[in-house]
Amino acid sequence: MTLRWNDYFLRKNSEFNEFWDEYLKSKHDILFILGSGFDPRMCIGIENILEKNLSGLRDCMLINFQEGENSPSKDFRHEVDENREKLNEIIRDKATLFESEVIMENEEGHRIGPRESTNIFKDFSDFEKYSDIILDISSLPMNIYLPLLGKILYIIDKEKKKKINLHVIVAENTIADKAIKKAGLADRADFLYGFPGNLDIVSTEDEPTVWIPVFGERQELQIKLIDDKISPQEICPVLPSPSVNPRRGDDLLLEYREIILDKLDIESQNIIHGAEQNPFELYRQIQKAIEHYRDALEPIGKSKFALSALSSKLMSLGVFLVAYEEGLSKKGNVGIVYVESKGYSMKKTAEASKPENIDLFSLWISGDCYSE
Repeated sequence: MTLRWNDYFLRKNSEFNEFWDEYLKSKHDILFILGSGFDPRMCIGIENILEKNLSGLRDCMLINFQEGENSPSKDFRHEVDENREKLNEIIRDKATLFESEVIMENEEGHRIGPRESTNIFKDFSDFEKYSDIILDISSLPMNIYLPLLGKILYIIDKEKKKKINLHVIVAENTIADKAIKKAGLADRADFLYGFPGNLDIVSTEDEPTVWIPVFGERQELQIKLIDDKISPQEICPVLPSPSVNPRRGDDLLLEYREIILDKLDIESQNIIHGAEQNPFELYRQIQKAIEHYRDALEPIGKSKFALSALSSKLMSLGVFLVAYEEGLSKKGNVGIVYVESKGYSMKKTAEASKPENIDLFSLWISGDCYSE
């Protein structure tokens, strides 16, 4: 199987800065996209980029979320305002700031944020004046940045006359991740907008489903809801390994011991160990598992695959790479299943924003880095 991202570009911390220092020595016209929120990591990426060489156009799009008056995130308006003030200080005369709004809930109370995020950009005319797009997902929720990333990549993939470089950056911090929790979970799981993978088509309901969830902490309810939604015949959970915390995989096994052994009846040989800080390696590992099951189940017919990103932003990007690549293939039977939430809450802690606890990553997703 030929993988689009078999060769990849990933830089972390000092290598992040070395790459962008060298890269921005030449002229680049950049669109920087980030989300407005209370996450302490919101401004880290753009601050690092804008302090470097400024040759070329610099535009910054800030995505604001209209979550409704009942959203738990409303309790953190002060932190949102502080981040906005910091962003204004960072940008000053270095870039042009413009904003886009995403309505998360319509008048009937339905969650429409993922669909609305794909309407931010319509076609290639939105990008044609740029050489590079940098999407910073540090303060964006997964149900927004995955559909948005998919739309951006699809638009630039279709354009044959001009190749635009697409980068994703993320400030990863396990302490901050643990402090931020989903609140107001939906009572059922659903397919992520743009990534149904034909799993919701009636004609495929008799095909066996293999579920590959990337486990993270405190996801027991979501695991149950997703299992109820898709009723998989086989489950291959992904545990982080290698991991910053060498015991994290073992700790997750202990946390979900009852679910894994009793409720879901998962066999130990089905467990996948996925690289916690390398989305491209995780992408390879999931693709390998999918091909294994396709071959094994071929004698009885077609099969379909449900992916769930229940862990970090970096690991969710590995899930995205698989779902996007498979969505463009003729097989088209790999989707993403998740549980929507009304907002987020955060346990305030000084440790969450300490520089020494933050790893800054840059991924080159598409463009001159690849011979696609």
